Amino acid sequence: MTTEQDFNRFANLSYWVDKGKEDVPFHPKKNTILTPKSIKGLSQSYKVLKVEDNTKNGMQAMAVAPIKNGAVDTSEIVIAYAGTNFDDNLDRLTDATTVVGGDIDLSIPQWWSAPKKIDGQAISAQKFATSIKKSYPNAVISTTGHSLGEYLAVYIAAENKWKNTGFNGPDPYNILSDDAKKWIKENPGLLANYRNNYDKIGNFGGNKTGAAILLDVSKGGYNPAKSLDYHGLSTWQFDKSGNLVAPGRSSRDSRLAQMEATTRYQLWNLSVLSNKLRKSHGGLSSSEEIFINSGEALIVVNGVSTMMQDGLNTVIKEYQQAITEAEALWKETVERAQGIGMDLSYEEVIGALASGGATQANIVGEPTAFYEQRIASAKQMLEKYTTLITEIQTSIDQQLAKDQQLGKDIQL
Repeated sequence: MTTEQDFNRFANLSYWVDKGKEDVPFHPKKNTILTPKSIKGLSQSYKVLKVEDNTKNGMQAMAVAPIKNGAVDTSEIVIAYAGTNFDDNLDRLTDATTVVGGDIDLSIPQWWSAPKKIDGQAISAQKFATSIKKSYPNAVISTTGHSLGEYLAVYIAAENKWKNTGFNGPDPYNILSDDAKKWIKENPGLLANYRNNYDKIGNFGGNKTGAAILLDVSKGGYNPAKSLDYHGLSTWQFDKSGNLVAPGRSSRDSRLAQMEATTRYQLWNLSVLSNKLRKSHGGLSSSEEIFINSGEALIVVNGVSTMMQDGLNTVIKEYQQAITEAEALWKETVERAQGIGMDLSYEEVIGALASGGATQANIVGEPTAFYEQRIASAKQMLEKYTTLITEIQTSIDQQLAKDQQLGKDIQL
């Protein structure tokens, strides 16, 4: 399973694709093998399927697939896009033209004539994604990146209806198609753009895509002298399982957004397994036998089962607690107001609070509606998860009935 730390490493490695960078250990190429030994923090080995270093507009991209039991598993692919190389004029032009201006074409200045218009990085990023999708039509593809790279990665994920997990990316809503905007609205949580609360660059563009998960990784508050550090990939920390952790203080909504994103990612991984088994109509191809023989299927079904249920139940409980706190806040507000205006009737106190902008609707009603919507979303995830688990277990049971030897292998 690709971890959040893996995504972080791929976001960093995509910068190395740039042949103009001389301060990197190597330039990833097609067929390069990335191992936990060569790339610290990777959870497993990966093979580079394709890279692109576009010298016309400055885009770099890299596609990788995990290696399982010695075989490359191209049913799962990650595409990573590189962020801004501040020594590259084309990257800086893309930041100004596309990220800020919303124009996916680039106009290259020419001193002897009018600017030359070419495809911008967003267009090249989509062409790269299309080539991967064409080469591996049955793959479940996700995207990642950092900064400008995550801007592109969120854009590509939304346009292709894929999963995204990346870091410090400005919001690409200004270049999304209407179809992509509709999809992200109908599928909240599939885009996870982790941002630092104090990162001025990464927080550019707001959060119209809903992808941003704002966490505090500052360890002690904002320091103007380190403003650029808040934008760096190295500020993110991970636990032993490769899950992102925020050492600083984060709001309840941020913590829950992260939990929901992690849960949806686990759900996405389950769908990968479900698709593998479903395509074989209850049976397993040779590559799927390798997958099952490794015991990973049962680890996912049994181990992730408990984690997801606990995670979703925690989300639901936290939002229910938030509703209770909103009701308590309103009650406390009214009681304090009555204590101040002892000569006023209850109706007069309520009227005075309303004149100051404090009403039961905005203190209790609006938050309650929001949290109830999030509870409903969590319950929908739980229902979808339960269905996937049933499908997976049924497919495994059918195969075990056909293949007793495989059954012995799985009963580890």
